[in-house]
Amino acid sequence: MALQDKLIDALGRFATTFNSYRYIMAIKSAFITLMPVIIVGAFSVLISNMVLDPKNGLASFSSLSFLAALKPITSALNYATLNFLNIGAVFLIGIELGRINGIKSLFPGLLAVICFICVTPTTVEMMVDGQMHVVKDVLLRQFSDTRSLFLGMFIAILSVEIYCWLEGRKGLKIKMPDTVPPNVSASFSALIPAIITTTAIATFGFLFHQLTGMYLYDAVYQVVQQPLERVVQSLPGILLLMFVAQLFWVIGIHGNQMIKPIREPLLLGAITVNMSAFEQGKEVPNIITMPFWDVYMSIGGSGLTIGLLIAVMIATKRKEMKEIAKLSIGPGLFNINEVLLFGLPIVLNPLMLIPFLLTPVLLAAISYVAVATGLVPGTNVATEWTTPILLNGYLSTGSLSGSALQLANLVVGVLIYAPFVLIANKIKVKQINDAFRSLLRRSCATADSSRRCLDHNDDAGSLARSLITDLEYDYRHGEGLFLEFQPQICSRTGRVVGVESLIRWKHPSYGLIPAPITVALAEDSGLIRPIGLWVFETACQVRKSWLDAGITDLTMAVNVSALQLERSFPKQLLDIAARYDLPPSLMEVEVTESSALDSDKPESHILSRVYDAGFPVAIDDFGMGHSSLKYLKQFPVSVVKIDGAISREVVTNSICSDIVASITRLCRARNMLSVAEFVENEEQAALLRELGCDVFQGYLYSKSLLPSDCLQFIQKRNGGNGA
Repeated sequence: MALQDKLIDALGRFATTFNSYRYIMAIKSAFITLMPVIIVGAFSVLISNMVLDPKNGLASFSSLSFLAALKPITSALNYATLNFLNIGAVFLIGIELGRINGIKSLFPGLLAVICFICVTPTTVEMMVDGQMHVVKDVLLRQFSDTRSLFLGMFIAILSVEIYCWLEGRKGLKIKMPDTVPPNVSASFSALIPAIITTTAIATFGFLFHQLTGMYLYDAVYQVVQQPLERVVQSLPGILLLMFVAQLFWVIGIHGNQMIKPIREPLLLGAITVNMSAFEQGKEVPNIITMPFWDVYMSIGGSGLTIGLLIAVMIATKRKEMKEIAKLSIGPGLFNINEVLLFGLPIVLNPLMLIPFLLTPVLLAAISYVAVATGLVPGTNVATEWTTPILLNGYLSTGSLSGSALQLANLVVGVLIYAPFVLIANKIKVKQINDAFRSLLRRSCATADSSRRCLDHNDDAGSLARSLITDLEYDYRHGEGLFLEFQPQICSRTGRVVGVESLIRWKHPSYGLIPAPITVALAEDSGLIRPIGLWVFETACQVRKSWLDAGITDLTMAVNVSALQLERSFPKQLLDIAARYDLPPSLMEVEVTESSALDSDKPESHILSRVYDAGFPVAIDDFGMGHSSLKYLKQFPVSVVKIDGAISREVVTNSICSDIVASITRLCRARNMLSVAEFVENEEQAALLRELGCDVFQGYLYSKSLLPSDCLQFIQKRNGGNGA
């Protein structure tokens, strides 16, 4: 197993195990529920300072000074939300953990709050008028806000676990008579476990204080929470946390969800402290907060992927990448980037892993320095992570410099991503070219097993499946498919005596697709039947227009796949020809010899019926297959087209010249027309003429032409109207 695969496997197992822990599940669920409370608190701070503040807000204008009288409203909102955030967290963790343990009621949440207050100091000494006074039965703000968050989480988990364990002991349940209402019976059933739990937690808190002289709050805050806050508030700490989140993202695991139990308590706590300080007109103490993470480190989504979007739009011409980028712009403005992560992709993409890991780490450092040096104010308002970019920079700092820092970060992100986009584009182009070459080889193969394009689980097979979808779309919507016509020249007179109609498909992204690939895809997908009829009808339409222009003695060949030779095929051809008032003798049906029609199959007799209907029948690529002579014996053939591999080497290879001579003699004996393909120079043409070939087709005379150009060629070559 490769190192990359081992890393992905290890991280995947860790993520699964980590997310399955019930405590982690309870904490994450609780903070998701708390988010609206934090936003309400942030809204109150925003309105209080930008509107109602008599010094800095709109209330500073004399005409709006009356607004200052409304500030107690937002102050009350701020106090009720942000300063009691820990109480809400304890309650919600208790509920979620109770549900995980099989208790569906809200009581575990209430029990967790009771137990938390049991270990919280409610008697304090306060200085009043220069004298110390003992104040009893109060809950200080420091014990209800985020500074006691870790203590609250610990007590919530401990109390609910004890209660759930006791609740499962049958001997501790009070059994009430059946006549007692179920809700009353449930309350009495929980009585003894609740008494034991609360007493145990309160006793634990009391003994800890008696033995150490410290309250649990002080111990947990100093030993656990404060060191973690210092780590996260340091630049190395936040860079490490961001790197871990990004590392999980690149293997397809939601990185933010993985670090949420660590990130949310600390960074949400930091912003609540900042908002409280800002509300009181004090300097905000914390640089790194939840808005700092969202506003500067994750612009457009994790990894600053909106920078990648811009880089894609600027640095690549690949249509599929641009389409994914266009689809991602709307969500990206609201910091949602899953479309790009999995569509481009970034996930499991070793090349994009580098800028995806590097960019947010570098921007975190830039933003930290900008705030630490005073160039940009610290974040003082919590914003929802989906707040549009630039707006969230302004709202979270109360300054346009926050938005300016976002723009600077965005430019840096684009510059980092752009070279990798260019490299990815070159790699993709090479992969596509290699896939096309492989697909072309398979399309030209004579063996059915090797020709099947869809049966391969490699790049070529993937490309084939994608192209088939596009081919069907273009056929249904009349886009991309068209015909060209290559003239066929009489070897003796030099006049145009026929043309071969050739299907062409211009793909919106890849340009002109080689005809063998188009045909092979159509055969593999079953589209060959409707597309084949479209080709024949389009050819008839062109031939009719030429007939109206005076071109009367010219045969138009149409290539037909063996898969089209169904019972209804001859009638379909007759109906189409009749629609354009064309005699069948002007439309030649050409079947490739390499299709290897089996005379034992019913479809092999369809060619006879096509011939009987008046259509000339041609065998293409004659002379290289195992069944060439068998065709002449079993099927009525009007035209034999000598395989290009033979006619190309007729000058340099005596065996090829002997084969051509044999074929032409056979054609004359059977009253069939012989056509040499890929005639590319005069020496080749002279020898083929000497060997008895009737008609030449190749670049010596003309490449395949659009209908109007081909008509002009015919008229010029044949003189006058071309008749």
